Formats: sequence, structure tokens, C-alpha cells
Amino acid sequence: MLVQDRPGPKSPKHSHSSQIRASLSFAPNLDFSTWVSENLYKIVTVVLLIATVAVLFVLRNIGDTAALLCFETQAQALEKIRLPQLESNIKPISDTSSPYASFRSEKWIVVSVSNYPTDSLRKLVKLKGWQVLAIGNSKTPSDWSLKGAIFLSLEQQAQLGFRVLDYLPYDSYVRKSVGYLFAIQHGAKKIFDADDRGEVIDDDLGKHFDLELTGEGARQEIILQYSHENPNRTIVNPYIHFGQRSVWPRGLPLENVGELGHEEFYTEIFGGKQFVQQGISNGLPDVDSVFYFTRKSGLEAFDIRFDDHAPKVALPQGTMVPVNSFNTIYHASAFWGLMLPVSVSTMASDVLRGYWGQRLLWEIGGFVVVYPPTVHRYDRIQAYPFSEEKDLHVNVGRLIKFLVSWRSSKHRLFEKILELSFAMTEEGFWTEKDLKFTFTRKHDLNHFGILKRQRCHK
Repeated sequence: MLVQDRPGPKSPKHSHSSQIRASLSFAPNLDFSTWVSENLYKIVTVVLLIATVAVLFVLRNIGDTAALLCFETQAQALEKIRLPQLESNIKPISDTSSPYASFRSEKWIVVSVSNYPTDSLRKLVKLKGWQVLAIGNSKTPSDWSLKGAIFLSLEQQAQLGFRVLDYLPYDSYVRKSVGYLFAIQHGAKKIFDADDRGEVIDDDLGKHFDLELTGEGARQEIILQYSHENPNRTIVNPYIHFGQRSVWPRGLPLENVGELGHEEFYTEIFGGKQFVQQGISNGLPDVDSVFYFTRKSGLEAFDIRFDDHAPKVALPQGTMVPVNSFNTIYHASAFWGLMLPVSVSTMASDVLRGYWGQRLLWEIGGFVVVYPPTVHRYDRIQAYPFSEEKDLHVNVGRLIKFLVSWRSSKHRLFEKILELSFAMTEEGFWTEKDLKFTFTRKHDLNHFGILKRQRCHK
């Protein structure tokens, strides 16, 4: 039997596809604003995702670029640092313009003055056998005068012909660098580096310091020395030795302030090469701004006293101590170390000089000795701001470690001085300005034979 073909029923699947096609066919006819409003959260999500990826990509590239630029800048800075070369033909420097051209003295006191003479300074000029040299700056009154003292104004300093003048600021005590050179030029064998607020106890520097290291006037004695028991100890607080455990000197790394233990035993050393002699100050000792502002009660002036019966104490090689420009004797064998860095904060200058100089002293067999109270400094109830010490608190600990580990490849002292100064520039302890300043000062010293007669210790 023939069966007539008939159209079967449409499958549901086919019907659904047709509906989808129908709905899609009408999409172009929808209003665009309606479509955006219905899909807004999707659009925002996608846009934010794209923006986030873009920002992360940009930041990553910026960070890489910044790091690269920083590295390139540092590399370029190091490439620009060049060790200066000594000129073969140096014109001699002679004092022909100052009223003191023919004046000579073996013992000088060098101070910086910014105000009219203090009572302490008036007493300094009365010390028998010593010549006071007052160095002015831009803050010094134009009519400054003190009988018995030689005063050098900015104008007079400019006429002396020293090359270091090109590097010195006009308003700072570091202009004492001119005074050191002037004293050396006029016969100095000993220089007392002082300030105008300290009075010498009993008015006799010879009673406290070792002014004669050789000959009949020398004290032939054995000096106590800090022990070598702890090879990791690179710095000491000398105030503990002299009876003040809770006081610390400016220039002591703050991380070492809590080291309060007394020395259990000392070694001994023969005197004769204590070319740098650091005195302790009663009243207001040389302390940093951290101590001054945290230990001071109201407006009461500090009057700290140290044990004047404690013996002087020497520092062995490998161990350092803060050395300042307020109460220190320099002998001729260490005159090369009388310079004050110009590229660091003001109250860090003499401390950095002291550490730099101590390291070089080891090269000639010299050492530093700290003495019991030699002066009384009066507290004017004012302290230097922390900002003027910033290079101390940031770098001094690292500097000491660097200096103790530093080794020289040179043979002559002049070369060692430049080598260390260059290394300190590379390490960022001071800038290239101080490298050039150090080199220039050696040019000036060369006229006076300071470096020619200096031999390194073997």
C-alpha cells in the first residue's frame, strides 16, 4: 500500500534556532543607548581590567627606567672622579702682604671667631709662649680686635695666596684651614686647635699635654693603651675611662652609645709618637645634639666633670676615638691632617677629619692619646641643630668600619693621603670637592716641607 508522504511535525530544536535567528535579525533595530544601559556593568568591568593592565605595564617600565637612570647616573659620577695629578712646577707661596710677614712662633692656638672676643679668648692670649690666631668669617664684626692675638679677616685671608681658599665657605668655622696653613708658614711646631669658649685649666697647656715628644723636655714614660682583647671593637667612648659612663662624645656612632662597660685591663705603649692629643673638656664636653637635647633639663647649663686623676690613654691600631677641633694638640708630624672637609655638614667636618687622620697615622706609626680634663668649656645654653650633624649619624659607623678595613697600595705618605681621600669619595663619605680640596691643600703644604720629610711606618 502506498503511503502518501506528509510533512512531519517540526522538531523543537529547529524551532528554537529559528527563534534565535529571528531575534538576532531584529538586533540592529534596537536603540544603542538601550543596549549600553543593559550592558553597562560588563562594559565598565572590561574597561577597568584593560586600564589596570595598562597601568601595571607602564609602572613596571617606569620603575625599570628609573632604576636604569639611577645606575647610569651613579656610574657616570664615578667615571668623572679622577685622581688629581701633582703639578711639577709649583710657584712658592710666601707671606709678603700681611703685617706679620716676618713673625715666627713655634706654638700656635688657632680659633674661629664669629663674634666679639669672649672672656675665654682673652684668657687664651695670656698663655705664656703661645700665639693666638683668630680666623674671621662673614659673620665676624668688621672692627674685631684683641690685643695679643693675630686676626685674619676675609680680606686678609684672600691675600695670602693659599690655593685652598677657593674651596672654603665664607660663613663657617672650617675657614680655620687657612689658619693652620698660616701658622705652619710662620714657624709652627705645635698647634692647639681650640674654640673661643674654652679656658685652659690652670692656664698651662704644658701641664696637661705632652708638648715635647723627643729630646730633653720629653716625658720618657709608658702610656696605658686600650687592649686588643676584642678584635671586633673598632671604636671606644673615652668618657667612660674618665668617669662618665652616661655621656658620649660627638662622633660616637649612636649604636655604640649603650656600650658602658669599663675596660678590664690595659696594655702599655712607649710614648713619643702621640702626634695627635685629644683633651677632655669639663663643663660642656664635646657632645652631640642628641645628647644635648635629651639630657638637658630646662635652661640649666651643663657642668659635667671628669676624673682628672685618670691616666691618659692611647688608642691601638684598629681602634678609633672621636677627635674634635675644640681641644686638640697637633704636632708637626701630623700637620698634614689639619684640614676640615668642606662638603659635609658643619659639625661633622672635624669628626670626619679625625677618623680620616687616625687611619693615616697608623701608616707612619703614630697614634692618638686622650688626656684627662685640659679645658673648661662654658655652656651657652645653645646647641647646634641636628641638621648640622646629619653626616655623623648617617655615615660615621660605616666610615669607621671602612677605615679599619682599608689597606693602602702606595708607599709615600702623600700618595696614601690621596689614595684614601679618593676611596672615601668613591664610597660617598664626602664629595669630589673634598678630594680636590685635600689635593690642593697638599700643594700648599708642599711649600713648607711637611710631606717631604714624612716617612711611612714599615
